[in-house]
Amino acid sequence: MPIDCSITPTSPFKGEVALPYWQSLVDVFKACGLTDRSIEEKEPNAVSVEQYITLFEKGISRREDFGLEVGKSVSLGALPVLGMMLLSCHNLKQALEQILRYESLNHNLGVSQVVHHEGETQYIWTPNRLHLPNPHDELSFQLTLSVFTSFKTFLPQLTKEEVSIKCVSFMYPKPSNIQRYKNLVNTHLKFNQPCNAITIDSKELQKVITEGDATLFSALSAHADDLLLTKKNQRDIIWQLKSIFPDALQNRTFKIEDMANQLNVSTRTLQRKLNHSGTGFQEVLDEVRQHLAERYLRGSNLSMHEIASLLGFQEQSSFNHAFKHWNALSPSEYREKYAD
Repeated sequence: MPIDCSITPTSPFKGEVALPYWQSLVDVFKACGLTDRSIEEKEPNAVSVEQYITLFEKGISRREDFGLEVGKSVSLGALPVLGMMLLSCHNLKQALEQILRYESLNHNLGVSQVVHHEGETQYIWTPNRLHLPNPHDELSFQLTLSVFTSFKTFLPQLTKEEVSIKCVSFMYPKPSNIQRYKNLVNTHLKFNQPCNAITIDSKELQKVITEGDATLFSALSAHADDLLLTKKNQRDIIWQLKSIFPDALQNRTFKIEDMANQLNVSTRTLQRKLNHSGTGFQEVLDEVRQHLAERYLRGSNLSMHEIASLLGFQEQSSFNHAFKHWNALSPSEYREKYAD
C-alpha cells in the first residue's frame, strides 16, 4: 500500500532520522526515477522514522534491490558526528563500540549489538519494533540489508584494507534469487536465522584505522556525549512508553505496573507524567496497538488470531471489536482495502 506522505514537524527525539542519512535515501529514490512530494520539503534537523520508512517502502515496491542501493549510498559523511568519530578510532573494535553508543544520533531505525564468541564476533542489527513489528517481512529485510550494505561500504574507508566477513545472516526467508546479495558480501549467506548478523573473525577487530587520532577522538566523544545526553533528556515519557510497548505486548507484560517498572519509575509517577502530557496509559496503549495492528494487516500474512495474540489480546473477538472502534472497519475489511 505505500501511501502518500508529506513532511510535518516532528516532536524532538520521538524517533528520528538525521538529514544526511535521509538524504542518502532520497538520492537513491530519485536515481530510480521515482518522485514523492515529501522529498521536496525540508526539516531543520531531522525527519521522523515513519517518514523515512514510508519513502523506503515506496522504493522497495518499485525495485527489488532498493535496500542494496540505499546501503551503497551511505558514506561516513551521512553519519553526523559518528562518521568523524569512526575515522578517529584506533582500530575496528573501538569503531564498533562507537556505533553501539552513538547510533541513535543518526537514526532510530533499529538497534545495533555486538556479541563476542570464541574466535568470532557478530554485529547484530534489529529493526525498530514499533515501526517494523514483523522482523521476517520484506520491509525489515530490505532495511536490514541497507544497514549491512552501508557497513560493508564504509569498512574499507576506515581500515584501507579488506575486512574479511565470514557470514551474513538474515531473519528473512531465503529469496528466490540470492545472487545479487551474494555479490554484496562475496561470502556465505544464511536465511531464516534467529537474528540479523554480520559475522567476522575476532582478529579482524584489531585492524588499525589509518586516520585514527586519539586527540580528535577525545574531543568528538565529549561532543557526542553532550548530544546524547540532550537527546535522552528531551525524550518525553510518551516516546519512552511507546518504544517498549511492542515487546511488552508480545510477552504479556504490559500492565501499567509492568511498564512503570521497565521505565524505572513508580506507577504513580508514570500516571502523573502521562497526565501532564495530556494523555493516559490506556490512550497510549490503544495508539500503539492500532499502529501495530495496521502494520501487521497491511504487510504480513499473519492470521487474525496471531495478530490478536501479538497485540496482547486474550481473545480474537476483543481485537476485532477494538480495531473496528479505531478504524470503523473490521480487521479483514481493512486488510482487503489496504494490504500491499
